[in-house]
Amino acid sequence: MPKISIYVPDALYAEVRERGVAVSAVAQQALEQAVRRERNAAWRAAAAARAPRTSHVIDTSGLLRDVREEFGE
Repeated sequence: MPKISIYVPDALYAEVRERGVAVSAVAQQALEQAVRRERNAAWRAAAAARAPRTSHVIDTSGLLRDVREEFGE
């Protein structure tokens, strides 16, 4: 597994050490969340850019009314 370095302010480092925070686990979780957010944002942008599947509006209530009239309900 590759290693990466991160820089934090001295005060934060001291508090992390004092509290025994599992830095690697926290950083890994934060990075996974950031990647997931970016992936989702890219998917939403691509979906918004796609042309609509249809430009035709279907009158479903009208269709239902026609079917009921045809079958006598």
